[in-house]
Amino acid sequence: MTKRILLAVAAAALLGACSSPPSAEPPVASLSTAKGTATSATTAPAGDAGRPQLRLDSSDEEVNLAWQGYYLCLEAHGHKMLDGRTDEHAGPAGNTKVTSPDMEDDSPQSVRARKECANKLPLQPPELEPETNPHYLDDYHEYMTCLTDGGLKVHPIEPFGTGWTYDDGVTQTLPEDQQRKLEHDCQVEAFSA
Repeated sequence: MTKRILLAVAAAALLGACSSPPSAEPPVASLSTAKGTATSATTAPAGDAGRPQLRLDSSDEEVNLAWQGYYLCLEAHGHKMLDGRTDEHAGPAGNTKVTSPDMEDDSPQSVRARKECANKLPLQPPELEPETNPHYLDDYHEYMTCLTDGGLKVHPIEPFGTGWTYDDGVTQTLPEDQQRKLEHDCQVEAFSA
């Protein structure tokens, strides 16, 4: 369960179903917070045109649809799949058994499938990318503080800003659903400045 933030970001990164055609422009949404309003980018950089743009406030349902859409696209293009795997991002309650891609498979067929589906892979919210958020490390520090203040026993991994892991030998006191809510709420609060 290391690098939970990277998994959460990856889950969010998959917003946009394979079965729906990409729009001419990625959707843009504003997120009102106590710190102000954060607005996602209105256009994607060259090479990313047509890819859906994620928002910090993407719902679990949107993330679920994105994962399933991306999985279906990979499967349709011959990617090696794993049956009955638990996916914490699938379904409204999470921890649902799904057929998902074996992302460690680098066979020529799976590599081709990932290339074929690259245009379906949504872009990260600009706030979560160091390249597009000049305050990324400050925001990440605020995120980590929020997690630990909220009761998660975690610490950042090196290099700072690339993820976090649970503290060794410490029992987490928050139930899984509360952990997921805390992760989401802290991410929105910290990166919405």
